[in-house]
This record gives sequence, structure tokens and C-alpha cells, in this order.
Amino acid sequence: MSHRAASASSRRLRLAAAVGLVAPLLALTLAACNPMDVLEKVQSEEFGSRADAEKGWVGVAVPAWIPADATKIKNTATNNETNSVIAVEGGGAPEGCEKTDRVGLPFDSRYGSLGEPLPTEAFACGPYEVLEAGTGWLGWFNAREEGQTPDDLR
Repeated sequence: MSHRAASASSRRLRLAAAVGLVAPLLALTLAACNPMDVLEKVQSEEFGSRADAEKGWVGVAVPAWIPADATKIKNTATNNETNSVIAVEGGGAPEGCEKTDRVGLPFDSRYGSLGEPLPTEAFACGPYEVLEAGTGWLGWFNAREEGQTPDDLR
């Protein structure tokens, strides 16, 4: 075998080995989240109850407004936690909230829209705004200052 053929064969083997190592890692990464989340620099999670959310919530504390008897909780937040949107199904009314003028809008619409015309009022639940949505609630947090998270405003 010539030196050129041996070199090409060696490169193919190294490439195959690299692909063999990278492919499983890529598959695990994509299986763990929505593939678009990586590109959009967000993280998403879903829980079957408030108790499950307390055990596995990523980034900041579980929002206090989420009802204790919620039956499904979905959260999408930017990786730096400066924006989040939370959809809650089941359970009672949000806890520790009062009705006020709506200030912001969810940064992401994957859990539904607010409808037309946009509501002028929302529940203020600590640093979150929350609206009734279908069979549950839609809440969101939008930082008002660079790098601010919901935990900074508790």
C-alpha cells in the first residue's frame, strides 16, 4: 500500500471513530429537549405535578403562584433565566396574586396565545404575570434589567 493510500485510510478511520463518539452524544442531547431549544438558547421542562416540579425545576425556584394541585406544568425559559413562560393545567387559582394592569407579554408562544384583543389585566404573582388560559393558567416573567431573574425579585 502506498504512503498516500495508507494516510487516506488512516484519516477515514479517525473520522469514523470521531463520528462514533459524537453521534451518541448528539442523540442524547437532542432526545433531552426540543432540538430548536438549543438554537433558541432556551430550556424546556415538563412535570406531572407541583411536587414533581419541586424536585426537578431547573435554574430558579419553582414559582410560588403555581397551584399545589396542578396536574401538568410546562416551562420554557431562556438559558440565563431572564425570560420564562409557564403553562399550568388543572389545579385551583394561582396563589398569592392580585389583579392589576398587564405590563408585559410572554416571550414565547409555544403554549398558546393571549387572544385578540390582548387582555389589559393580568394577575401579578410576585415577579410573574398570569392569565387564565383554557383549562389552566399561562404565566410569564420578563426581566426589566439586564441579567435579572425571578429569584432576584422575590
